[in-house]
Amino acid sequence: MNLADLFPISRETMHPPAGGKFVAGSLLVALLLDILPWQGAALLARPDFMLVMLLYWAVNEPRHIGQGIAFCLALLMDVADSALLGQHALVYVTAIFLGQALRLRILQLTLTEQALHAGAILFAAQGLTLLLNLMLGRNFPGLLLFAAPVLGGVLWPLLSLLAGLQRFRRPPPTVMQ
Repeated sequence: MNLADLFPISRETMHPPAGGKFVAGSLLVALLLDILPWQGAALLARPDFMLVMLLYWAVNEPRHIGQGIAFCLALLMDVADSALLGQHALVYVTAIFLGQALRLRILQLTLTEQALHAGAILFAAQGLTLLLNLMLGRNFPGLLLFAAPVLGGVLWPLLSLLAGLQRFRRPPPTVMQ
């Protein structure tokens, strides 16, 4: 009996890792989407593209994205949004922690179930952001605010599709013998 018999791995479920340049490029696109001049209802319902992208990569490529990268990018988002310094950092690090804690469970699920889990993590992050803003004395912005995590969860399958297309374009890694 060999090791492969004890731990069967299907070739269909294994994916080559995403390149670091692709991950960095996707985070840059998310940053650009976040700093667009959104107004009115679109501003309230806009998902936090950076958090969605960080969460996706933290679950699917934990070697590239972790809490440290999330913290640094969150400070950048604090400056870009003119928010209280550290507000995004607390929310992002908490969300990435939840994603890392649930990573193995999420990866075993179907794409729809993964999107529901991501939406729940994004909902918790949105609730934490709302709680922080209310503690700072800001007014409740309205229920439309909770459309953002739903839209973030809807983005999850699209991100999986785009990342999957990039992964299969890369040549398979060679094995040294």
